[in-house]
Amino acid sequence: MPWRTIFRISSAVRAMPVLLVWITMYSGRMTGWITDGYWPSVTAQSSFLLSFTAPAVAACGAWEGLKVRRSAVLGTAPARSATAIALSVLAPTLALGTVSVLAALALFVPQAGGVPGWSTPVVILLELLVVLAHTVAGYVLGHVLPRLLAVPLTLIASFLWMAYPSTLDAFWVRQLNGRNLTECCALDQLPATRAVLAPTVVAVGMVVAAWIWTRLRGNYRLTAVLALAATATAGAGIAAPLGYRAAQARPESEQTCTTAAPRVCLWPEQRADATSITDWAVEAHQRLQAVGLAQPLTVAPLSARPGKDEVQSLVALGYIPNGAPDCAKESFARWPGVEAVAPLSSWLKLTAGVTPRTVEGSYRPQEVQIARQVMTLPQGEQLAWFRKNADTLGRCDVKPVLDPTQYHQPGAPSFQAAR
Repeated sequence: MPWRTIFRISSAVRAMPVLLVWITMYSGRMTGWITDGYWPSVTAQSSFLLSFTAPAVAACGAWEGLKVRRSAVLGTAPARSATAIALSVLAPTLALGTVSVLAALALFVPQAGGVPGWSTPVVILLELLVVLAHTVAGYVLGHVLPRLLAVPLTLIASFLWMAYPSTLDAFWVRQLNGRNLTECCALDQLPATRAVLAPTVVAVGMVVAAWIWTRLRGNYRLTAVLALAATATAGAGIAAPLGYRAAQARPESEQTCTTAAPRVCLWPEQRADATSITDWAVEAHQRLQAVGLAQPLTVAPLSARPGKDEVQSLVALGYIPNGAPDCAKESFARWPGVEAVAPLSSWLKLTAGVTPRTVEGSYRPQEVQIARQVMTLPQGEQLAWFRKNADTLGRCDVKPVLDPTQYHQPGAPSFQAAR
């Protein structure tokens, strides 16, 4: 059959406008999850749209399989092999899947920056492999399911496989369908090798199982089920150590760091703004030194183009412990110091030079108000307030004393007035 005829009568041609419009409309919901300017994040988030592309190509594959089944050509002595026949009728569906994958990526490209690294083609190839797997699986189901139900059941099964695992507590399951890469990537992350390899193995298993089914007859087709089970088990073994994570740490060798205080470490995507970022960090560090705070800090922004408030907030929060103390992680443990986190953070940020509007948007009004009251105290009293309450962040047996009046000595000039 001429290729022109194959494409003209294919269900994929009719499905393409609907699928592309749907992908375009839904893509707007994903832009907020992308790390702007970072190709691995752009590519990883595009994999979410496989939730719609995979069911579409599976349904089209089932329709084409149903047509071949009705023609009974495989029951005769065709001039071409069953595999060749399948590939010819599925070519438009594979083209639909390829166009959809590339369109999904193209929709997010405006948020990328620079030159894509190795992870971009790897993730795109994985997405194309998933498309191939769902297409050939749909083709086989078009041959084996009841004729009236083949297409809708295939569509539903494919969609459930792409969407439902993300709701399960068995986190490793979500790694097997190729869609969990949406859990990646911050600027200091890359797609995890296991997160790419696990769905690759499962998708290859689906393709191999479909190929075995088209080549064999009768009970020998059970080999296809065994092949699929084996590859699914292998994929599960690869994915198990990941949990729900899909990212691994980016090599630190790609960072460049300053030697002066504070130490500012930047990724290649941030180097165009290196001078501004460093100046902002130094300014915040000097402001905190002016009230008596000085400790070695490393500032590593996670935005490709961080703003002044973000950089100065990172410097300020360097004085806050990262996470709760061990005593707070015990069963039924109480950690009174948690009440001090927000007021201390507010005071640090305001002192470091973060704009009040940004601080007010991050904490409750009463917490920001405490910080403002502390800033009216003399320098020594501000430092005493900070150190006493900061001490409660690393232990569970002391309550914070946040009231600024408890630290003020009547008659002492305020720090604001001294300045």
